[in-house]
Amino acid sequence: MEQIVLHGKGSFDLVAEVDLFAQQLSVPLRAARHHQLLLADKSPANVLALSRLLLDQADPQTAPVLAAMEAFCRAWMPHTYDVIVYCRDRFNQKAGGDRMREKVLHIQDEADPYIAQACQDSGVPILGLPTGMTTAERVQWTTKRVSEMGLLAAP
Repeated sequence: MEQIVLHGKGSFDLVAEVDLFAQQLSVPLRAARHHQLLLADKSPANVLALSRLLLDQADPQTAPVLAAMEAFCRAWMPHTYDVIVYCRDRFNQKAGGDRMREKVLHIQDEADPYIAQACQDSGVPILGLPTGMTTAERVQWTTKRVSEMGLLAAP
């Protein structure tokens, strides 16, 4: 992963996508233990969607792995994610953030329907975040909605 992201060598292959998928299982779980509200910028469904777009699904090794990732999303996400807040805004990578995203910025519009479908297929309720808000406004909007849903833990 370091070679792809930091050094610009190689591309996202099946091994890289499985690594990213595993990160999306582990990192949010660890972070959620210490917060009332955890807002994550992606989920395992996002990784699945981009894997479908970037990898050759006709490859005999790839197809069963993507099917397993999809099955895992359907089994796992409804028990670990209370809601998906779906954001269709586009962000400039130079503003900081996830360096891995830089490799897929050019396909954001193409990836959007794949990501939306994977999120929908996960079985997790989806809230559509209005576009054009600042980060602070997005956090406030989301916090208000999840509070109204009764999802905020007691302080």
